[in-house]
Amino acid sequence: MKLNSVPVRPEVYLDNNATTPVLPCAAEAVVHHMYSCFGNPSSAHATGIKAKVELEATRQMARQIIGAGSGDIVFTSGATEGIQSAVLSALLLAKQQHKCGPETLLLYGATEHKAIPESLQHWNQLLGLDATLQAIPVDRQGLLDMDFIRQHGAQAAIICTMAANNETGVQQDLAQLELCIREVNPAVPWLVDCVQALGKMQLDLANTSIDYAPFSGHKLYAPKGIGFLYVRDQAFYQPMIVGGGQESGLRSGTENLPGIAALHAILTELLKSEGSVFQPIAQLWHFREQLLAALRQVYPDLVLNSEAPYCVPTTINFSVPGFYSKDIMDLFDAAGIRVSSGSACSSKVPSSFVLDAMGLEPWRSQGSIRLSFGPAMTAEECQQACQRIIELADIVQKHSLVLTDATPTLEWHTQGITQLKHEALCSYVIVCPESSQAVVIDPVLPLLSRLHAMIQGQQLQLLAVLDTHQHQDHPSARMELCTLLNVSALPATDPLGWPEHCSTLDFGDYQLRRMATPGHSADGVSYLLSRRHPLSSLQPLAAFVGDLILPGGVGRTDLAGGDSQALVQSIKTLQHQLPADLLLLSSHDYAQRFFTTLALLCHEQPLLKAVLEGQAVQQDWRQQLEQQSAELQALQQHLCGLVEVTPTDAKAVIEPQQLRQFFQRYPDVQVIDVREPHEQSAGPLAPYLPGQQHVQQIPLSKLCHALSHGLIKQHKAMLLVCRSGNRSLMACQVLARAGFEQLYNLKGGMALIS
Repeated sequence: MKLNSVPVRPEVYLDNNATTPVLPCAAEAVVHHMYSCFGNPSSAHATGIKAKVELEATRQMARQIIGAGSGDIVFTSGATEGIQSAVLSALLLAKQQHKCGPETLLLYGATEHKAIPESLQHWNQLLGLDATLQAIPVDRQGLLDMDFIRQHGAQAAIICTMAANNETGVQQDLAQLELCIREVNPAVPWLVDCVQALGKMQLDLANTSIDYAPFSGHKLYAPKGIGFLYVRDQAFYQPMIVGGGQESGLRSGTENLPGIAALHAILTELLKSEGSVFQPIAQLWHFREQLLAALRQVYPDLVLNSEAPYCVPTTINFSVPGFYSKDIMDLFDAAGIRVSSGSACSSKVPSSFVLDAMGLEPWRSQGSIRLSFGPAMTAEECQQACQRIIELADIVQKHSLVLTDATPTLEWHTQGITQLKHEALCSYVIVCPESSQAVVIDPVLPLLSRLHAMIQGQQLQLLAVLDTHQHQDHPSARMELCTLLNVSALPATDPLGWPEHCSTLDFGDYQLRRMATPGHSADGVSYLLSRRHPLSSLQPLAAFVGDLILPGGVGRTDLAGGDSQALVQSIKTLQHQLPADLLLLSSHDYAQRFFTTLALLCHEQPLLKAVLEGQAVQQDWRQQLEQQSAELQALQQHLCGLVEVTPTDAKAVIEPQQLRQFFQRYPDVQVIDVREPHEQSAGPLAPYLPGQQHVQQIPLSKLCHALSHGLIKQHKAMLLVCRSGNRSLMACQVLARAGFEQLYNLKGGMALIS
């Protein structure tokens, strides 16, 4: 949806392993068979006969392309149905042969698409086989462990492997696999997922002992909802869908003739000896090299997770040291370049189960990006994709995402307080724009490269690296950061990094003052950040409180050095010295709340408030802390405190089509783009808004800075926007907790208006 008549650059689609656009010839075939050749292939009249001819011609072409010989080609709704049918057939055969119980193995490659193990588990349970699912390990190239197959293959009721992996593009050596499998189990049903092979690999299935091979149309420029399954001649097959007896009784239901016609168009192109839209393999490898060269201009340290000769040319899976998948995804998506990550969602940093299975380092798994193009890519499309990727190099350098020799410009997003997060860990950078000096608080190892690039890339003078306490759940990166930055001129410090013989740290208009705040730990300190006004008065901006206070709770006191009475006394100290609404920034944020205040703390912890007010409830407070400690000790992961999560939503979700009316109703609305600065540079928001509204750029990493420096007006309505609507909703929740009321979230974010 485009709300303005602004020139919009076309998207660059590089996620073809997920799905492909429909080729014009396939789309024309679909339309033709919907309007002109719409007959039911089972009908005996002329219209039905024409449809039957089309269907069988397509079947014959599929047989020819994959080398099916006398094997069956069964049209399906796609690969998932084909997998289900094959697995059901193999497991029914096992049941008939009394191959049941835990000693019977259902083997599948550790890097298979999730449809395989999920199908195996489903039918194993439904049929009551009680067999054992077992993943076949892979090496660092993603190749299956032949010795494992030799060791366990004899017990297998089915073996499932892939021709080419959807995430890495790694090809299995099917000939060697066949020798290995048939050596130990000549009759075991063998399923090979060929979804990513069509158009990229030469197939000759009849000359193998592969029993089942599913294919999917939408992975090769046909519409979604059509595919086919190869079933080897004489292989056991049990129809999963019965009824009218279509597909020779192998799959009932009136065939999807428009989808089959689209397949016919695609297969016709594949069979052409010349003039085909599909590129020869050599050209695809050339495209790969061009795209890789472009990527390396943006990320010089790029590391490939699958390489030639082990993969198909159309899949590039890479990671960049210091970057998570989401970092790169957000940048590319803002620039209109569609790639994907192989990451699975989790409560922590997502990781790729495929790369984990390959035994690659966690940073590669957590940072993996899949760039996949189709075999019908043209030279012009490749050139355009390369150019758009190369354009990102300036943005990456401008925002100090990588180290370069470019002259730095101290962008506003670098100034003041920046809150960086890794899972629940928080690190902070304070930068004075006048003096170009920086202080880092509570640095953590996973953010080390980001901190390094930010400080060195902006050529900042590092004044101090501070910890709020000796963290017991993770090592500080204080010394590592100083070493990376080759800092040798820092003064002597105490164990937490505070310069000796200094009562305050002054840099430009900013000042840091240290306060002893034990309780969570004996050595705990808090740092009060203030800013000088023109009249030389100091205005408190925020306090960095470590794990003494958490957004939504307090730190635990059962660890070494913890003391519940000291914790209460430290909070009283903060009460006496700090405004009740001053931002308190912690070293952990378990509930994505970003900050708290003393006022919020007392509101959310009534018992603590009573203790602070001197009421006789000390025993109740100690019991609450003991209960918290018991709960934390029972957890497998280390948590430095507990928080009460009370979700607060935006006042309303604004649909994209409501934007014009919304801006008419709220002409003075604050539009806030909460995407990170590199996303904002890669794809500005304003051109997509009615009337080209003024947009405030306040990334989530700068939200605390904006609040502490009064950059957000509480009395005005706010519309928050991000890429997909998720981060902006989080920002709404954070601001609502801080007392903001007129909060609106754009549903779907920029994804639905760009």
